[in-house]
Amino acid sequence: MERNSSINSNEESPVNAYYREEWENASGTDMPSETKERIFRAIRKRMKGEVFRLAPAEWVRYAAAVFAGAIVCMGIHLLLGRTSAKQETASGNFTVFADKGQRSNITLPDGTRVWLNSHSKITYPCDYGVRERALSLTGEAYFEVAKDPEKRFLVKTGDMKIEALGTSFNVKAYDEDGKTVTTLFDGSVQATVGNKTIKIAPDEYVAYNSKSRSLTYGDAENAAYAAMWRNNELVFNRQTLDEIAVIFNRLYNIHVQFESKKIRNYRFSGVIKNNSLDNAIEIISLTAPILYKCKGDTIILSERKKTRK
Repeated sequence: MERNSSINSNEESPVNAYYREEWENASGTDMPSETKERIFRAIRKRMKGEVFRLAPAEWVRYAAAVFAGAIVCMGIHLLLGRTSAKQETASGNFTVFADKGQRSNITLPDGTRVWLNSHSKITYPCDYGVRERALSLTGEAYFEVAKDPEKRFLVKTGDMKIEALGTSFNVKAYDEDGKTVTTLFDGSVQATVGNKTIKIAPDEYVAYNSKSRSLTYGDAENAAYAAMWRNNELVFNRQTLDEIAVIFNRLYNIHVQFESKKIRNYRFSGVIKNNSLDNAIEIISLTAPILYKCKGDTIILSERKKTRK
């Protein structure tokens, strides 16, 4: 992104006028006019004194930021820091993991490719691929399994085992979530919990709730959402702010402090380019009655009081 010298004028520039028109056309009619205007003012404030060389389509993706109940597209850099993977050997096993705030990927000895989301790890034996291809997962990973009809590919996570031959699928199994969700994109997999086995097809999911010990499956409402994290996109599907705080801790290695119990239950839906914590928090604050401030590695959230007219 390049920056040019500032333009000072008492009148709205043709560029701003153009973007305002595009904003009106792109944002649709579902967003309340007050929210839309507040977001636009925030965008203008950021633009003040600067002209950004962005293609119109890129600006529209930035300007049409609709967080509650819509899709947010942000054409800005990812600022999560450099991704990395670490390997350790213990008891003849290999462990590959991504720390909080990082992501990583690895190609296993058989050619299977694995992408690890933040705060995730896989462990596999040194004889991986000799008799079978088995590994354990904590956290979230996306797999593109190399085809080998003679050797099954097995992912173990908690009480669930996921078996595949040649396929691509995503497994989300963070301990703190209390559930494991497998979403299939290509091929076929079967998930086993105890003595119950379920086979799913592309665009279907199977989920196990460790608290209720229930196993469910069916059509994924939007299967693509499950793997958007690989493209640095952050997806919310009616998650509470309390749940989002857990996600932020994984992705940015920060803590969220609530000064109001009420706002913990606010729900959000949408997709954000996972470019920076500041942008994600700002979008929430623009579309919900909350305020935020940063103090070291802590984000403090409070309720925005209504102003009297």
